[in-house]
Amino acid sequence: MLLHRLYIEDDAVREVKEFTAPAGIEIYEVVRVMEGVPLFLEDHLKRFYHSAWLLHLEIPLGEGQIFQRLRDLIRVNGIEEGNIRFSWTFRPSGRFLAYFIPHKYPSEEEFRLGVACGLLKAERHDPNAKVVQAGLRAEADRKIREEGWYEVLLISGKGLITEGSRSNVFFIREGVLRTAPDGDILPGITRQKVLQLIHGEGLRLEARSLTPEELESAEAAFLTGTSPGVLPICRVESLALPVNHPCVNRLAGAYNGMIRDYIQNHR
Repeated sequence: MLLHRLYIEDDAVREVKEFTAPAGIEIYEVVRVMEGVPLFLEDHLKRFYHSAWLLHLEIPLGEGQIFQRLRDLIRVNGIEEGNIRFSWTFRPSGRFLAYFIPHKYPSEEEFRLGVACGLLKAERHDPNAKVVQAGLRAEADRKIREEGWYEVLLISGKGLITEGSRSNVFFIREGVLRTAPDGDILPGITRQKVLQLIHGEGLRLEARSLTPEELESAEAAFLTGTSPGVLPICRVESLALPVNHPCVNRLAGAYNGMIRDYIQNHR
C-alpha cells in the first residue's frame, strides 16, 4: 500500500493512481525518515547491493542516483517523517520504485511496558538477502493479527529462535547479550548499530540463538528494527519477561543519541 500522492518510478515522479505492483525477483529496503533525513541510508544501500550480489544479480544504479531519488520523493510529497520502501525488480526488465508506506511506530507506553510476541516455525530462504518472500510475510501477518501480537519470532528447522518476521531480536541470559549469528538471519541495520553500541559500551555478547526452552531463564529480551528502534519484549506467548532491564535501557538511550547525531550531521 502506498501513502501520499506521489512515488518514484525509475527517474520519474508519478501519481500513485498510476502505480502497478512489481513482478519478478524484487530486492528492497525500508528506510525511516526523521526530520526529512533518511536514517542510516549508507548502510541500507550497502545491504541493498549485497542482497543482489548474493543472488548473482546486479543493480545498474549508483548510490548517488538512489540517494537523489529518495530526496526527490521526500521533497515532492513534503513529508518529514515516515518509512520509505525502495526496490529494484530484475525481471522481466529492470525497474526502480520508491514510495512511502504505512508504518506503526511503538507508542510511549509500548516502549515503557514492552510488547508481546508470538512464535512461528519458519525461516527465510537466503536469510542474508532482503528479498520479498510473500508466503512468510502473509503467515506472520495472519498470526500477528489473530493473536494481537506486536511481532512473531521465527523458529528455524533446528528449533532455534533466530529473528523476528520484520525485526531482529536480542536476549539477555546469565548476564550475556545473545543474538543469532549473522549467517542465520537478515542482519538488520538497527541491529548493526546496536552491536556497535554493545562493543563500545564493553558489554558481553555471544552470537548464539536460544531455544524456546532457554527463554524461560532469560532476564530480558528486546527487538531492533527500522520502526521499533530498540523495543523491550514483555511477553513471548504465555511467558512473561522483565522489561525494565538496565542494559536494555542503556542501549535504547544510546541508540536514540546515535539517531540524533546522524540527523544533525545529514541535514
